[in-house]
Amino acid sequence: MPRKVKEGERVDAGWLLRRLVDEAAADIADLYDGEGKLKPIAEWPEVWRQGLVQGVEIEERFEGRGNARDQVGFVKKVRLSDRLKRLELIGKHIGVKAFEETVRVKGLEGLGERLARAAKRLAEEGE
Repeated sequence: MPRKVKEGERVDAGWLLRRLVDEAAADIADLYDGEGKLKPIAEWPEVWRQGLVQGVEIEERFEGRGNARDQVGFVKKVRLSDRLKRLELIGKHIGVKAFEETVRVKGLEGLGERLARAAKRLAEEGE
């Protein structure tokens, strides 16, 4: 589980990578009890409380109207943060080339000139 940043603790690339890995590996099942009910937020593992969940919405459900209505339950919605972004950041950190935004191609110096010479030769041969 990620630790809170303590006073004097150094936040560096290693700390960030450990944090991202902890978040990417977090199991959503940890938010639910053995009966499949959402645990109270205070019982969630720290990794989920520190940014993996963007928000929680709880909506009361009622049956009936006016004074005759009875509460019959709740709808609880958990909005998760972008886990794919974490994986992308980990990939960039460890140098996975699939995440690079710019592809560098080597050995193309003078390509334009070489193509022009080849086109000229072809034109001369065709005459």
